[in-house]
Amino acid sequence: MSEQDDKKFILPKSTKDLKACQQCGVILTVEQWNRAVECPNSCNASQTKLFSGMICVLKPSQSWVMRKLGNPRSIHPGLYAIDVQAD
Repeated sequence: MSEQDDKKFILPKSTKDLKACQQCGVILTVEQWNRAVECPNSCNASQTKLFSGMICVLKPSQSWVMRKLGNPRSIHPGLYAIDVQAD
């Protein structure tokens, strides 16, 4: 297992009021975003409710899906949007 796969697994606490990071696509609830200082993946992007599709990434360093979406392998395991649009 790689060092990146040892990162904390991040999941939304609910299925309501979800937002995705506009850069990496990680999905969290509005409440979780309000409590967070920044994106768990250290992105400086804002969040949006305009996203479609979701995938769960268990091992980012081995995920061909994340490579296809253009996300780095150093992200946290968790729930990610497939397509994110700007507000």
